[in-house]
Amino acid sequence: MGMRQPPAIRLQPVDCPVCGRDKARPYRSSMYAIGEQHFDLVRCTCGMVYIHPQPDGATVGWMYDDPDYYTHGYNLGVETENYFSRRDELVEQYTRMALDLACEIGGKGRLCEIGAAGGFFLEGARRAGFEVSGVELSPPAIRFARESMGLDVFAGEFEDAPIPDASLDCIVADNVLEHSTDLKRLLAVIRRRLKPGGHVLIIVPSYVNSPYFRLLDRVRRSIPRSLLGPGLIGLLKLEEDPAKRGMPYHLLEFDRRTIERIVREAGLDIVRNEGSVPLPAELFKADRRTPRQLLLAGVFLGLNLAMRAGFAPGARQTLLAKRRVET
Repeated sequence: MGMRQPPAIRLQPVDCPVCGRDKARPYRSSMYAIGEQHFDLVRCTCGMVYIHPQPDGATVGWMYDDPDYYTHGYNLGVETENYFSRRDELVEQYTRMALDLACEIGGKGRLCEIGAAGGFFLEGARRAGFEVSGVELSPPAIRFARESMGLDVFAGEFEDAPIPDASLDCIVADNVLEHSTDLKRLLAVIRRRLKPGGHVLIIVPSYVNSPYFRLLDRVRRSIPRSLLGPGLIGLLKLEEDPAKRGMPYHLLEFDRRTIERIVREAGLDIVRNEGSVPLPAELFKADRRTPRQLLLAGVFLGLNLAMRAGFAPGARQTLLAKRRVET
């Protein structure tokens, strides 16, 4: 992955994608890097965190054209395996998820996934009885979804896909909005393409815009590295070298307040919003776990329970919203 040469990187200033103001202050300098080019995070007075200035469209396209993205970039340290090697595990997991989703929204019907990757969720939803299609930017993922999974996946942005207005019963955007270069436009198109009463399931990471990250970032030099280990240091973004924190895949960093605000302003009614934390594979999938791993796994499980119960801010937000039926 490191041997690929990026295009000439052009940076573009942006206003806050939630409130539209230019009132942001420095939040985390040199958070990510592409070669020698570093990218800073800023935080708006409304609470939104985002990269500023942002890479241009050609640079973003180059990042997702990387054949190694689904080995390294997609999981940001949560998983230790190649995405494609997890096919059976993920299809089974997503089938259960799609069945639960169908129960919650009161039916099945036509479902589109934004950011369909290799099509594992779409396959799970198809097995659960949905009529499925997807959109994706990554050429390797599109080829896999089409050729290996036999799925209808549009190559490009959701906004450009040939989907009629008011034609979808459900849209799934799992770890998508944080990559958006035009958030308000994307949400407007989502609303327009949903049937009245149709639902959108949105999942976004919120760790970087959380008290946990702010605290750990402040004390990162005093944290015992041997306790966490290199995997968790990377996952928690405590690496000192920006290159080791990866490319600026996440242009936007939400918290509960900002994701709810932008969804409501798009004309969608929130059904639920639940916090949680991703469970690192190195702690939960090891054949034999050390005392250190058991201790850290207990910490993650405790945090996850507290987040789901609403007692602690989430490191991830899972939001279900509905297009209101106009009267």
